[in-house]
Amino acid sequence: MRVLIVDDEPLALDYMERLLGAVDDIVIIARCRSGREALAELQRQSVDLMFLDIQMPGLNGLDVVKRCQSDVMPAVVFATAYDEYAVRAFEANAVDYLLKPFESERVIEAVARAKDRLLSVALQSGKEAAVAAIAGLEGGSELLAGDVQERPARLPIKDGPHTHLVELETIDWIDAAGDYMCVHAGNQTYILRSTMKELEKKLSSQFVRIHRSTIVNLHKVRSVDAIPKGECLLHLDDEVSLKVSRNYRSAVQDLMG
Repeated sequence: MRVLIVDDEPLALDYMERLLGAVDDIVIIARCRSGREALAELQRQSVDLMFLDIQMPGLNGLDVVKRCQSDVMPAVVFATAYDEYAVRAFEANAVDYLLKPFESERVIEAVARAKDRLLSVALQSGKEAAVAAIAGLEGGSELLAGDVQERPARLPIKDGPHTHLVELETIDWIDAAGDYMCVHAGNQTYILRSTMKELEKKLSSQFVRIHRSTIVNLHKVRSVDAIPKGECLLHLDDEVSLKVSRNYRSAVQDLMG
């Protein structure tokens, strides 16, 4: 996986490079100290994943994402000391959001999430070579999800002074990024500060864990495809495709007959 690191602080660049150096199948192709440098680098060479700071002089990280052309847009992980940008980051389709100071485990988790995102995109676009390459990078193991009991029909999600009461039946899927949960319901994405275990306690039995960082509403699944390594891909109404890791495959076995 070809990785670009962007941060205006040299020490932060050094730290991220050191952490990524311990992750398998990672090649750091460049380091940039500004948003403009990052945009130029993205035009110059192919990038799979970009670790991107938000607060930088000139163009900030969110500006970089807005100005990046879609055909060169890599998976993006924001790495910042400011938690107030989380909602905007996930609205910009970020893979993950790392709050400084972070440890190596969070970087490894972010890389794994990026691989899953790239695999999903490659499968949807029919790029067989990319699917094979990304699938070959998959690794790690996940704990089996516990039983989920029946819960209330609505999920409260605070948004400043306002609280959204989201009907559970409208939720398509949920993905986790550290201490943040992205709750996808129709055309809306709500950001909830919670752990995966805490959230699972609030959901009904139609929601199952399919990955260490993903929960899906089984009522929203429309088709299932088998993919390499004993995993499978769930297709939802809105053309979203979610990977089921092999250690969670039993959770969706009934869907596969």
